[in-house]
Amino acid sequence: MLSSITRSQRSFLRKCALVIITALFLTLILYSSLDKIINRFNYYFTCCNDCLSSLLLSSGFSIDEVVVSGNKFTNKKDILSLTDRTQPIMYISLSKLAGNIQSVSRWIKYVRVHRILPNTLHINIDEHKPFALWKDNNKTSVIDFEGKVIVDDYPVDDLVVITGQNSLSNLEFVRDVLESKTQLSDHISSFAYIGNRRWNIILDNDSTVKLPEDNPSSAWDYLNHLHNTTDFTFSDWSIIDMRIADKIFVKR
Repeated sequence: MLSSITRSQRSFLRKCALVIITALFLTLILYSSLDKIINRFNYYFTCCNDCLSSLLLSSGFSIDEVVVSGNKFTNKKDILSLTDRTQPIMYISLSKLAGNIQSVSRWIKYVRVHRILPNTLHINIDEHKPFALWKDNNKTSVIDFEGKVIVDDYPVDDLVVITGQNSLSNLEFVRDVLESKTQLSDHISSFAYIGNRRWNIILDNDSTVKLPEDNPSSAWDYLNHLHNTTDFTFSDWSIIDMRIADKIFVKR
């Protein structure tokens, strides 16, 4: 059968074999030198990057000032510690820096970072706003307007205290009372959700206002009316019981 192969066919087969052998040889050489090629490329890339970095820094594109705003509960030092001032301002990944800062504190809701060329970074912190302190067993947590826990065991002044099982699921009344900004609401010390159905309000003079299960807002509004139009003195009573409609019982 081999004798039937023509001279031109033998020549073609020899050429194909030569190409295959050459390709295998070059592949072996390239494979054995790949690490050297990669290392050499990385070396030159690093050199070029260092030269460009030095040029930018010498041209004034350094990070000379970092302005932080909006942080009331987040430590400024923790924010500044995440900023690498050794590199040019153009090299900073704003999204990565914002993500790193956001992970610093549970108070942080959102972070915005932008450059003010040639040499200033501005970091704006949008924090969760504390609404009240929620006490559950031996744990005290700061909650926001929606009743979501921001942080645990963090001292914040001038916040009302909320207690009671399922109290965070029934915050609408609490929000309405505190947003009313009446003289009486300014004297509220805490809210207690009683029996999973109604609210008590404790004033800063330790008087307890027991509100009805149905329509507690009307009862509270009437108490505000008494406070504004009569000489009814809350400090004279330890308990003001309004649980029965259209009646008020008091106890010294």
